[in-house]
Amino acid sequence: MKGMLIKDFRILKHQGKILFLMLLVAAVFMNLITDVGPSFVVGYITIIFSLFTVTTVSYDEFDNCYLFLMTLPVTRKKYVNEKYLFALLLILFAWCAGIVLGIILLLVQPSAEVDAADWFGTCVGYIFTAWIFVSVMLPIRLKFDAEKAQYANLIMVAGAFIVAFLASSAIEYLPLKIVEFGKNWFFGLSTAGILGLFAGVTAAAAIISYVCSQHIMAKKEF
Repeated sequence: MKGMLIKDFRILKHQGKILFLMLLVAAVFMNLITDVGPSFVVGYITIIFSLFTVTTVSYDEFDNCYLFLMTLPVTRKKYVNEKYLFALLLILFAWCAGIVLGIILLLVQPSAEVDAADWFGTCVGYIFTAWIFVSVMLPIRLKFDAEKAQYANLIMVAGAFIVAFLASSAIEYLPLKIVEFGKNWFFGLSTAGILGLFAGVTAAAAIISYVCSQHIMAKKEF
């Protein structure tokens, strides 16, 4: 697995530097000319850069590289394990860089009143958001080639919007007491409570994603 990590970090070194610089410039630009806050900058960098994990799969597929990798001391299970570990390290790296940039933007905007605990809690939430994105996209990318994966992602996004619309429509038919109880419970949660709920959802998504990726890779034909 160490060799696979080195391979992906070398790809990141050569291909990710330009992407990361572009994200930094775009994030600063959005913060300066729009009303988005520094916390959005943290989330933007973390989420977009974390998807580079999916890009490494494309490099592995190029010119039948999969066949070469499997002749090395690399099993299909270890391959999947490395991708999830690489995704975690990438998310943490991008998040730390975003935090540094966000703090700098806060310091150069002293007029902005920001609650430190809420701001940091929001930034931590972006780690979970980025991991959910990776959890959804990585199994899809392992299952399909690059072109088909794009269509699959569009279908997933459309499906998510449809489910959200149906759920919001179904709420109208629920008893008012249940709706009010749910609203009061959710909005009554502290920052720690919301992060805990979000962490639970993220953990469930990660487990399901990992199991699916292992199954897909075990059945994959090269």
